[in-house]
Amino acid sequence: MSETLIVEEVMQAALSGTLATMLLYGVTCMQTFHYWQTYTRDKKYLKSMVAFIWLLETAHTALSIHFVEYYLIIHFGEFTHLGYAVWSMGATCFIGFFIGYVVNLCFIWRILQLGQNRWIAVCFVAVATVRCGFGLANCVLSFIYPMWTDFRGRVFATMVTGQVLSAVVDGVIAFTLCFYLRKRRTGMKRTNSIIKRLQLYSINTGAITSLFAVLAVISFIYLPTTTAFVAFVQVQGKLYATSFLASLNARKRTLEKIEQPVPTADALSLFRAARPDLSFLQAIEAEKSITINICGDSLNTGMDSHATGPVVS
Repeated sequence: MSETLIVEEVMQAALSGTLATMLLYGVTCMQTFHYWQTYTRDKKYLKSMVAFIWLLETAHTALSIHFVEYYLIIHFGEFTHLGYAVWSMGATCFIGFFIGYVVNLCFIWRILQLGQNRWIAVCFVAVATVRCGFGLANCVLSFIYPMWTDFRGRVFATMVTGQVLSAVVDGVIAFTLCFYLRKRRTGMKRTNSIIKRLQLYSINTGAITSLFAVLAVISFIYLPTTTAFVAFVQVQGKLYATSFLASLNARKRTLEKIEQPVPTADALSLFRAARPDLSFLQAIEAEKSITINICGDSLNTGMDSHATGPVVS
């Protein structure tokens, strides 16, 4: 095999993954800035969580740049180094798996708030922890066995199992969120419209990260001489943070939809049929209260609303 072909197989995917992570890091910074500017009344622990994820994302991006620089700049032309994984590559994936675990826990907390079923939440936490354990173990093995051929042979089973679990966990979490949101449908047009919006956010959250987990498995199995699987794992870590911050920043738009002009009497017919003792205005306020509670359970995660609007309990 020619030296040029070796460089292409080892570095082409890794470089592409790093460029993609830099792009997504810019999106993360924009979302973080928007969050700090808009949600000034959020609880301190939530602000700390956003700051913590941003710091991890910054370290993740810096390490991604380092391992590309290690091969293409520092050891340019030294082809023997291409057969070994530099320490920053494993560290990058380590941070990415940890970010994914933290975001999974946040979404599981939302499931607990919506469904009030501790056993389901405990099961999800257990599976997410096992999945994260597989990922972190693979990263540690990359430090112990840096040669690519040796590393692949030792982590094949754990790599495939961990990424399959990742796809399953993300998909099931998204499905469960949609299931509990669907159970909150009241028959009122405005409430159902907002629930559909929340369901769309949930589906997007799980679908895209699950897709990259599947792509990582496929590339690891069918492209054994490349680092394509590393690129997909890199991008997957960024997508977790992006989806988490996007769901937080979506609250203002959702609450603004609640505060739109009141619906017509037809939109409240089902609610008033169930509660004939309420007047038209009382029914409107009751619908708004129900809608805000739904948004509070699914998006709030124990946080306040946006800076200028009402506080969601």
